[in-house]
Amino acid sequence: MIRTDVWFQSGKQCCEGWLYQPSVQGPFPCIVFAHGIGAIRQVRVAAYAQRFVAAGYAVFSFDYRHWGASEGQPRYLCDIHGQQSDIRAAIDCVRGLEAIDAARVALFGTSFGGGLAISVAVDRPDLAAVIAQCAVVDGLKAAALAPPVLAIRWMVAGMIDLFRATLGQPPHYIKLAGEPGELALMTAPGAEKNYHAMIDGESPWRNAIAARFILSIPFFRPALRAHRLGSHLLMLVTDRDAICPGRAMAGVAAQAPLGEAVHFDAGHFDIYFGDHFERAVSVTLEFLGRAMARSDDQQNTGVTS
Repeated sequence: MIRTDVWFQSGKQCCEGWLYQPSVQGPFPCIVFAHGIGAIRQVRVAAYAQRFVAAGYAVFSFDYRHWGASEGQPRYLCDIHGQQSDIRAAIDCVRGLEAIDAARVALFGTSFGGGLAISVAVDRPDLAAVIAQCAVVDGLKAAALAPPVLAIRWMVAGMIDLFRATLGQPPHYIKLAGEPGELALMTAPGAEKNYHAMIDGESPWRNAIAARFILSIPFFRPALRAHRLGSHLLMLVTDRDAICPGRAMAGVAAQAPLGEAVHFDAGHFDIYFGDHFERAVSVTLEFLGRAMARSDDQQNTGVTS
């Protein structure tokens, strides 16, 4: 497996990415990896890249603006519209690379990145396939799972951060992942420990996020647009997910014209490890084999989605 540094522009800023590819001659079908909230290239991507590259795919992983090695101030800011623009720019970037088969590009989104992937794919008929894993597909329903006391603390923190932003002051940060009872964006037993377990070696990752992001979550509802998705869609549904309701994920697959769902008796972080991870990778590769074959057929016959 070969890993190459790649830079691309999104808006007026530079994003940094890694292209993983087989050590043979291309061009290769490519999987663009869209992270969840607060994740960067060093968060678990290498494990997926090893499996996908061994199967003949290239994998492109990048840092959103304001995170990791990419530009953007202030740091640790999650801008939903900005991150969708980053994903679109990443797709355009890989489709222009000599090593990549531009007709066979898929988008893999995990957690909040799964919802972002669906939102982006609705307007990207050039994508051969979309995979959304333990995906946040309805921010309003996800927010409704929060205990009332935590929801109030979220709102207060978000308003403080927004007020500081209007004054040009540094952000008010809260923890990204924490235990139940803590003030954190994601609260679940073992959440912080599991997040740390996904980091591959040294990285600039920090358990922090600008709190203003909380105020935008209820308005993020990609599930409402699923019926417009033209690409083949695979939903990897974590049925015991305390962060993203499993029923909402399955509902997206049912609404998407070319959607299918595979269920896991797993929590939000379980699918990244062990048997759940191995099964998720296997299911994804089987799905991609079918979706990419259809993409080849369409290209050869002149059919478009």
